[in-house]
Amino acid sequence: MDVKIGTDKGVLRLQFSTKVSQTYYNRRQFYKSLNRTDEPDNRQWALDICRKIQIDLDHPDNLFDPTLGKYLGFKVNLSFLENTQAVKLGELYEEYINWKFKCGKIAETTFLTTYKRMYFNWLKPYLEEASSAELVNKIAQDLLAQGACKINIKRLFSALSDMGDRAVRKKTLTKNYFYELKEIDLRITKKSNQLLEEEDYRAFTLEERDIILNAFRASSNKKTAHIADLVEFLFLTGCRMGEAFALKWNDIKKESIVFDESYSSETKITKEPKTKVIRIFRTKGYQRLTDLLNKIKSNKVKTDNNDYVFLNINEQQYERFQLNDLWYGKNTVRRGEKVLIDGIVKQLAREGKISQYLKPSSTRHTFITLQAQAGVDLKLLADSCGNSVDTIYDHYLGANRNAVFINM
Repeated sequence: MDVKIGTDKGVLRLQFSTKVSQTYYNRRQFYKSLNRTDEPDNRQWALDICRKIQIDLDHPDNLFDPTLGKYLGFKVNLSFLENTQAVKLGELYEEYINWKFKCGKIAETTFLTTYKRMYFNWLKPYLEEASSAELVNKIAQDLLAQGACKINIKRLFSALSDMGDRAVRKKTLTKNYFYELKEIDLRITKKSNQLLEEEDYRAFTLEERDIILNAFRASSNKKTAHIADLVEFLFLTGCRMGEAFALKWNDIKKESIVFDESYSSETKITKEPKTKVIRIFRTKGYQRLTDLLNKIKSNKVKTDNNDYVFLNINEQQYERFQLNDLWYGKNTVRRGEKVLIDGIVKQLAREGKISQYLKPSSTRHTFITLQAQAGVDLKLLADSCGNSVDTIYDHYLGANRNAVFINM
């Protein structure tokens, strides 16, 4: 129902839905006192008015009279609608995202990468334009025509609608022109749990892992061979890339590794790990991992406890794009045309030496899968990787990926 009966100090009033209130009255919630006490006869009269209004709102041609004169016999004073000011989209957006960040509603990395970069770039052509229904329609049409990721567009539309609500509350706007954006049906195709699991938790076999590591180490490309230690560490610990980039020598203990920070390549910010939990990765008896760390340290001319464990060939902190370029490949221009130079893993997959190409994050899934299937204590594995035992069981042990249907 878009309109219903309410009371205020025993006096009947019409209460309109948020949608109707914002569309016709530029307010989040619009009320109209009927100046009659809440008695049976008066309530019946008010209910008849509600029914008439709802019928007009539901009519295909929308016969609703916002002045309410059609229903009450007199018109409502709507002069407050004339006070709308032309507020630029950029002013609204900047105030809104800064407020979200300062209130802790979004993390700093989300603020910088999503709101200040991705969303800002999409909205950049419209930031100097005044907020209006026409502008909102233009934004929606243009972004949908670009074919960008629907999930991200949907999130942006929802944020803009929320921004409009805030502007109305602050009386910066008298109407939330952005309200309808979050109701746009983007027809996002949902994937089955089986498909999501298959995509999110794919892993290399033990043999494929070693093929990849050997290929990195044997590469004639100095940068590729140099990054082999980092790739092996990712495969041997299952840590997230940002955690490896932020790892310092003072995090390497006698029988453990402490993962207490993560470096974001996009924002250049080092902060707490993804789960906001400091993890202890136990290395006792894990000879291959300790040998790797000892080798890395012995190759350093001098190491300080505050030095990063993994530095690129230029002795600088690693970033995600550097690993991606050597793992997947990098675009370059040859004779005026863009050409993709395959990275190690992309090339191995193309040549059929491994069964499939998987992203660098698969190093984590590979470690967990191999350890779980080998029978390692699941509590140890969960604590070390920042997962729950249930997650490990469900995604790494619970499903038999060789199962097939029976012919019947």
